[in-house]
Amino acid sequence: MRIAVIGGGASGMMAAYSAAPFAEVVLFEKNSGCGAKLNITGKGRCNLTNNCPVPELIGNTVKNGKFLYSAFSGFDSGKAMELFEKLGVPLKTERGNRVFPVSDNAKDVTGALKTALHRSGVKIIHAEVTDVYAESGVVKGVIASGKKTPFDKVIVASGGVSYPKTGSTGDGYRFALKLGHTVSSLTPSLVPLYVEGSIPGRLEGLSLKNISITVSKGSEKIYSDFGEMLFTSRGVSGPMILSASSHLGRKDTFPYTLSIDLKPALDFDTLDKRILNDFKENINRDFSNSLSKLLPSKLIPVFIDTCGISPDKKVNNITKAERETICRSLKDFRLTLSGFYPISDAIITSGGVSVKEIDPKTMESKLIKGLYFCGEVIDVDAYTGGFNLQIAWSTGRCAGLSAAKGETKMKKYSVAIDGPSGAGKSTIAKSAAKELGIVYVDTGAIYRSVGLYVLKQGVDPKDKNTVIALLPDVKPEIKYEDGAQHIYLNGEDVSGLIRTETISKYASDVSAIPEVRAFLLALQRNTAKKTSVIMDGRDIGTVVLPDADVKIFLTASPEKRAERRYKELLDRGEKADFNEVLAAIKERDKNDSTRAAAPLKQAEDAILVDSSDFNKEETIARVLEIIKSKTKV
Repeated sequence: MRIAVIGGGASGMMAAYSAAPFAEVVLFEKNSGCGAKLNITGKGRCNLTNNCPVPELIGNTVKNGKFLYSAFSGFDSGKAMELFEKLGVPLKTERGNRVFPVSDNAKDVTGALKTALHRSGVKIIHAEVTDVYAESGVVKGVIASGKKTPFDKVIVASGGVSYPKTGSTGDGYRFALKLGHTVSSLTPSLVPLYVEGSIPGRLEGLSLKNISITVSKGSEKIYSDFGEMLFTSRGVSGPMILSASSHLGRKDTFPYTLSIDLKPALDFDTLDKRILNDFKENINRDFSNSLSKLLPSKLIPVFIDTCGISPDKKVNNITKAERETICRSLKDFRLTLSGFYPISDAIITSGGVSVKEIDPKTMESKLIKGLYFCGEVIDVDAYTGGFNLQIAWSTGRCAGLSAAKGETKMKKYSVAIDGPSGAGKSTIAKSAAKELGIVYVDTGAIYRSVGLYVLKQGVDPKDKNTVIALLPDVKPEIKYEDGAQHIYLNGEDVSGLIRTETISKYASDVSAIPEVRAFLLALQRNTAKKTSVIMDGRDIGTVVLPDADVKIFLTASPEKRAERRYKELLDRGEKADFNEVLAAIKERDKNDSTRAAAPLKQAEDAILVDSSDFNKEETIARVLEIIKSKTKV
């Protein structure tokens, strides 16, 4: 098996490393080296995970956290730490459970991964992948450097659009869109925020520690936190601000109010007493010279302007009302947030390939077999603190193992095809199932097996009570051998015995008995629960699979159905009379549509296909068109 991994970042290297023991892996990275963005994470120190249990990992994932449950459970932060130490990177845990290499050097993490890839036999090609191609819903390969190269599986780990200089230019979104996927709106996350006015410029470079913030929209509190923040030339940044940015929605939702509590450990009264004590020590000083124990020197001039108190005023002349203003300003220092910094300045991208179109247990596309996504290209993002890199490790590990071990799962769906006798349901359903690569369930054959058993017992199929009494001894089974459905009755393959006109009549009679239908219902539904199916019959869309993803009512005029049936019997070497065949079909229609138990009728949400004027190939093409349109396969 050959697997292509697109992107040599954190998730891509992890995916390639995980797949390598089980498959031939080629990693495509358009930069001259792998791990460009990884090398600058954590200010070059690489906060590679957060040492906490799975529920906390999910709780710190801002968007679509539940989607990651399987990936996190399969490869949590503990397993990630164990792996990196095994690869020769000693780790340490710091405040907030943030995990770093002991060396404080992100390149040690990148280097360990590259060494592991080399030892595992992963081939790294430094070339840009310009396209991923697929046929009939199955991935076929990639195009790189103008060359079309086939692969059995393709893993897209090309990152988002943040830090484009590291190679994250949104290629994965383009591949996903072309292959029919939904990509949600892309916005910056973990990004600095612009602030109105001149205050940021006056405070540029100032770092505030052990403070708390609250971001609000009107009276609604959006986000609160305790920790550190930093002033930039045009706004604010730092761990708390980056996390807050994840909650601020779109660009058109600004402005927001940022309230900074500069003294969160002190309530209002305690703070007032603290100020009084400071003033006593500086009783003859100007106000501007009395705040050195309360505030950093760079903040004092800005704070005094905010209070509206003259900097030259002697502290012994400051009134109680002015002290209250000072306390309020210390507990609620307000700034107006006016927008996000550019997405190119964001640590990660919020948005991406819809999680509804990715199997959370394997990271495989539900739309394209053999296509996988991992890392930032998926619509998941988390707070700062190592959580986003853990997403990369977990989803990369899941995608790599699933692709290599064949633990892939196609989108599971069900198709119900109903219609009258002789409409060609079985023929059309078989052909469609073969084209789509899913299971065909001939429900009529199951009823025919019951009819055969009734015939063998010499019982009148219309003798309801006697037929019901026989049911405990009827053991039908559906088996798939050499790609075809076989019907077994009490251990005997009766697939060939049930295709006679007599058995057809018996099947019609016994299927009108409610107890018979209930007896076989569980068998049919259980088959649909296990895998994708096309099931045909008289009441599939109305009774057996009322929640089927696709419902089709296939019909044709009685004369056209009789003509087809008559020809089929002659081709099999059986004697037949056209008028008798037509009469039998009309009688079957009457019986099926008027029976008390699940009568033949078109489901309200079924699509009508009248094949009277279509040949077999045209009918199959129409049915496939409907199925593919409804299921996106």
